[in-house]
Amino acid sequence: MSQLFVFPRDSGALTTLKVKSSDNDLELPPPRKVARHGSASSPHKHRSSIIGRAGDDMIEIRYVQRPQSLETANLFSQVAKFIRTFLQTDRTDYVASVSLEHIHDACKVLVLEGHQSEALGKVLNTGLRLGSEDISKELKSSNLSLREYLGKLLKWWQWWQGRLDTLRAVLLFLDIVYFASHSEKLSIRHVDLLAHQQRLLNSSSRENGLQRFKDTVVFDHSTRQKIEEALKVWSNGRRIGEPTIDDSQLTQLTKCMEDLDCYDQCIEEPYLRCTAEFYERGSTRDKSQTAKEYLEYCIKAYKQEEGEEMDVLHPRTRVTASIIALQKLVMPHIDLLAREALAEVITTRDQGHFAALHNTLMRVTSSSTSWTTSPSDALLDHYKNDILSRVKDIVTDSENDTKMVDRLLELKEFLDTCLSKEFLDDVDQNERQYTYATSEAFERGFACRRIKPAEMIDKDAFRTFYNRALAKRLLLGRSASDDFEKRVLQELSKSYDVAFTDMTQMFKDLAVSEDLMKDYQKPKRNERQRPDPSLSVSVLQHSVWPIVKKASKTSGGVEIRLPHKMEEALNDYADFYRMRHGNRRLTWAHYLGTATLTAHFPTGKKDLIVSLYQAAVLLLFNERDDWSTEEMEDRLALAHAAISTEMTELVPTIQSLALGNKLVLRRTVKRGGRSVKRDDRFSFNEEFTDSKMRVRINTIQQNDTVEESQQAVKVIDQHRDASLEAAIVRIMKAAKTMKHQQLVNETIDAVSKHFRPDVNAIKSRIESLIEREFITRKDGNANVYAYLA
Repeated sequence: MSQLFVFPRDSGALTTLKVKSSDNDLELPPPRKVARHGSASSPHKHRSSIIGRAGDDMIEIRYVQRPQSLETANLFSQVAKFIRTFLQTDRTDYVASVSLEHIHDACKVLVLEGHQSEALGKVLNTGLRLGSEDISKELKSSNLSLREYLGKLLKWWQWWQGRLDTLRAVLLFLDIVYFASHSEKLSIRHVDLLAHQQRLLNSSSRENGLQRFKDTVVFDHSTRQKIEEALKVWSNGRRIGEPTIDDSQLTQLTKCMEDLDCYDQCIEEPYLRCTAEFYERGSTRDKSQTAKEYLEYCIKAYKQEEGEEMDVLHPRTRVTASIIALQKLVMPHIDLLAREALAEVITTRDQGHFAALHNTLMRVTSSSTSWTTSPSDALLDHYKNDILSRVKDIVTDSENDTKMVDRLLELKEFLDTCLSKEFLDDVDQNERQYTYATSEAFERGFACRRIKPAEMIDKDAFRTFYNRALAKRLLLGRSASDDFEKRVLQELSKSYDVAFTDMTQMFKDLAVSEDLMKDYQKPKRNERQRPDPSLSVSVLQHSVWPIVKKASKTSGGVEIRLPHKMEEALNDYADFYRMRHGNRRLTWAHYLGTATLTAHFPTGKKDLIVSLYQAAVLLLFNERDDWSTEEMEDRLALAHAAISTEMTELVPTIQSLALGNKLVLRRTVKRGGRSVKRDDRFSFNEEFTDSKMRVRINTIQQNDTVEESQQAVKVIDQHRDASLEAAIVRIMKAAKTMKHQQLVNETIDAVSKHFRPDVNAIKSRIESLIEREFITRKDGNANVYAYLA
């Protein structure tokens, strides 16, 4: 017989407790036995107590004696009937009339003293089987919608859990004494949980409450079908934005399957099948979709699968579903995405979609190890070919040679940004592959045109264009830090070309100009006040700064006619400078000038930060309300385009003010396009608004860029001619006589550290040196040269 507890054999618990007595203590009566009678229906018919005296202390021991007159069979019959009836879905009347305390006490007697645990266990298992079968029949007999079916299934699940909780409380002794002492048996409310997994591997019976509900109800074929159908309807409705089943029902269903330890079989696996079917149908691309739009559709799909819209499912399920979605959507269109979408995002310089395309194909690649050609490898191959094609197009576009370097640098800057850590996942793994691919594509692209590209990437060309870019940054205030610019020049002069050191003179010019302005703004005692205290002038040396002198296209011979007050302020500074440096002459470069104008609009005043050309145009509208293009041209001496395809100073200035992003002027006669005609008339736009108090209006400087680029190329050619001649003279002076081909080869070697010369340019310099009698042809032999001392 199993026992709940055992007294220790040796204990001092019942020894006399010595207490301090007084004269007033009462004398206790002698020990006696008291009989107490209970009701006839109680299993505790006789309850006895013994009160004993030990010295001055009283000890009372109560014990329960099994009634001998009550048959065990009667108790067993009552408990068995309760178990069978309690699990029937239609016998709530009987359950309500039964005393659960009585059944509890009867089960206790049967288990502890009646040796009826095995028989009770069989009755319980039979009751669980019949009860779960009743629920399964109830569900099958119902002709319900999916939502109603889920509601009924969840209702029965809650009812079953309540029944099991009550059974375990009432049949507590059967559960903790019998089932706990037999490892091959399962407890009343046990399910195949991880904590009992090892014990259940050898179990021959799973006849218990939760396991029976799982096997009989949930694993029934019709129930599995309904659950999968519900998952399909719910998920597809979520994906297309038309939900038909409440999230709350799916949340309860998911929790039910988790409690029954069948989430994988009943939720995850059917959900992933539905996901695969849905996106397999969705992989048929609409012909009207561009490659970039289809990429956006793929990205939206996997983000939706991982997102909060599907948060009733486990995170691992959502991640797996997103991978399946990508596989179904991407795999049939690898070439479309890796080639066409890539070309589209590079053409539009879309950094975000470039990163999204790369990261998407990387996810698909990492989802499998059995690729012949993985999606990421396909993307890398198309990337190489695309960049090579773009570089080739740029360097072979001879009509835009002046823009070639800027276009190449802009492309390279975009690619470097796309391949940075801010955009790519696993950048350490992929950066080197794409960096090598970029370098290879540029090198192969340069080789497609042997003459011009070689010149444009040589050290002297890079130095010239870098000098021009640095000058603009310094003059327009676009440099982040003078110290940083100086450090870059120092590094370039040390590791690239020592001639970069000469550019530091520009910083000295600016420092000297700042000191001059301080003296100019503080006139001496006998000097008059300055006409424009806000004037700021930078004095630049022509030998240091790559400044283009603007040639007027009108007969006046001036760059621009400025308003009288501006001219007065500039002339005043010129007089001041002439007094300081009488032997120096100032030449104004107005195209580099800027101004800040205060404009008054009905909504308030704004500070307009504009170029000097823009300021001159805007100030005309202080004189009258509207001006034609031709009138502005005559007044300012800024030429309009003589040829329709030529872009001169006035046209881009008007475009930036009246046809750009900040419309402070407006064309009085509205028409399409941004072209400017001579008879177009413009007026001040009083309706202009902007959220900022200080508004910067960028100008279109197309003509400036072309002219500056042409001057830079001209300077490069002049320096190269001088370098070739100096090299030829040095070689001939040392050798005295030399054959033509040898001289050409040694000249190339001499200047190759700075640029790659054209053979025809070397021949031209040789002829020039012969004409100037530095060298001559020896004995009339056209193939041999001699040095003339």
